Amino acid sequence: MVKRYAVKWTPTIIILDSDGEEHHRFVGYLPPEDFIAQIILGKGKVEFDLDRFEQAMQCFQEILVRFPKADAAPEAQYYLGVSKYKASHDPKELKSGFEILQRDYPNSEWTKKAQVYSLIP
Repeated sequence: MVKRYAVKWTPTIIILDSDGEEHHRFVGYLPPEDFIAQIILGKGKVEFDLDRFEQAMQCFQEILVRFPKADAAPEAQYYLGVSKYKASHDPKELKSGFEILQRDYPNSEWTKKAQVYSLIP
């Protein structure tokens, strides 16, 4: 498994779906709250990648409610906005997600990645 998933350091936590496909990974020790947030983020990314957007949104929202200061929170906010868009096909969900990122996580790389959504009318 180390070779299959290219594990180079421990601990490496990899979130897989039931077919063994990787959807999320993180490396290194994390304090409990950050660890739990990363596990929930991974679950949300599995749901997102399998087009189960309602379940994905629940995971991302759980991180934002329970662990808003966790390192996973900005990524959860990003994916929450994208999941809402994918579920509704309303581009305003992307813009709203960016605005929340800008307000709550102004220095996050995820805010930078979502900046293009500010152009949505």
